[in-house]
Amino acid sequence: MIKRELYSASITFDSNQILLVTFKDKVDVDLVEMIKLVDVSLEIVNNTPFYLIVDARNILGNINHEARDYITKHEAYSKLNIAQAIIVNNMPIKILANFYIKFYAQPNPVRMFSDFEEGREWLMSQ
Repeated sequence: MIKRELYSASITFDSNQILLVTFKDKVDVDLVEMIKLVDVSLEIVNNTPFYLIVDARNILGNINHEARDYITKHEAYSKLNIAQAIIVNNMPIKILANFYIKFYAQPNPVRMFSDFEEGREWLMSQ
């Protein structure tokens, strides 16, 4: 397992090709931070297709428009990302995740879950 720590998140990549991004509490992600997240993620996966789990449980924070736009339009990232599960457990983050899914063109399947294992199982079925 490969692990990296960034200001906004912990990122791990395991033998099942799951890239897990666990966001930190009370951190807002801007374009500069999203570029770092994407660059580190691509470095970790090393041209290997991956399943993405975004763990946004037990946090409050935001990803601004420029950062959301950047990640949905990043060609290399989108090409390798097989599918994405967003795990949430509070209403403010659920609203933000729902907005992201509905209003930003997703190049790959993406779903929101409240249960981590349910999200992981769905990912592995893609």
